[in-house]
Amino acid sequence: MLGRDAERLGVAAINSQGAVLPFEEGQEGSWYLSSFASLGDQFEIIAYIVDDRSGGFVNQSYPIQMEISGEQYALPAPDGQLAAIILSEIYVKAGTRRMKVSNEGYTFGIDAYLRARNLASVTMPFRQQKRARTEEPDQTSPFEPDRHRPSAAPGQVIGTGSGIIVAPDLVITNAHVIEDGESFRQGRTQNLLRPVAVDPKHDLALLEGSTNGQPLPMRIGAPIWLGESVMAAGFPLMDVLGADLKVTTGNISGLTGNHGDISRFQFTAPIGSGSSGGAIVDEYGNLVGVTSASLAHGNMRERGSISENVNFGIRSSFVFEMIAAAGFTAPTLGHHSENNRREVVNRLRASVVSIIVSA
Repeated sequence: MLGRDAERLGVAAINSQGAVLPFEEGQEGSWYLSSFASLGDQFEIIAYIVDDRSGGFVNQSYPIQMEISGEQYALPAPDGQLAAIILSEIYVKAGTRRMKVSNEGYTFGIDAYLRARNLASVTMPFRQQKRARTEEPDQTSPFEPDRHRPSAAPGQVIGTGSGIIVAPDLVITNAHVIEDGESFRQGRTQNLLRPVAVDPKHDLALLEGSTNGQPLPMRIGAPIWLGESVMAAGFPLMDVLGADLKVTTGNISGLTGNHGDISRFQFTAPIGSGSSGGAIVDEYGNLVGVTSASLAHGNMRERGSISENVNFGIRSSFVFEMIAAAGFTAPTLGHHSENNRREVVNRLRASVVSIIVSA
């Protein structure tokens, strides 16, 4: 097999029982495996980024070719950006070993593949620790997620944010909430949370850990509308306002985000530092979005503009897609249809959590 960026690529064969045979890396971007016999009659060959939490996609290694028993195959490049790609499925038919070429895969890497195959306990070869982050120059932006954090000693709390239980033991939050953190806990229970998928482009992070709450139903298929009433629930300024849930009200004030970004919308319910990752719900308590950022008032004033309560949320449909892309199954929950505000807030208390981020 030939491809580019070989130093970040791992190749292995794996069967449905979780037996794994790693390919050995040769010269000039080639990998080889002398025998598949121990895997049985059916298995998959998969290529994956070995340090996928540092970013990157297998697509960058194409074109890829495969040779089995002297027969060569040119593998089609996938359409999407994938950090783990099933190159082929090997099976036996009429006593002959055959290969089905594939280009399906997972945006969130080999861990998502293993979860989808119910093989989450399998340890894949070649995995590496995430690379150290390099400092990037500060860039002034009118959009202000609360990501300003001082340097801290290991174990020291460096920030707080909010999260939403979207499935049993799954919490969604913003990618910038967990940025620079090494340890993450739920504020109320102190249960540990582990990042399983991070999407910096859409500012989303999916965390896994024991949750003592109820998943919040997502409003999928029913579009939000301009002027619609919403509530924002989260844990802003916990060091000042306390550790209990805060809920504010407002409406949908715009159907797109910055520069027409359709993954986001604008809303007027007031938020503060620590609200990031919190829930934006309709009047019935169904999740329509995840709190992401506010328009930075100071930067706008410098430009001669005035902004008040211009906040941005990420549409819940992107949360649903992220759960699936990470190899999990989002629960099918009936939408709430009772708009008693007291009941809605009580449900939010069971579904929105605070997140403590430590160095």
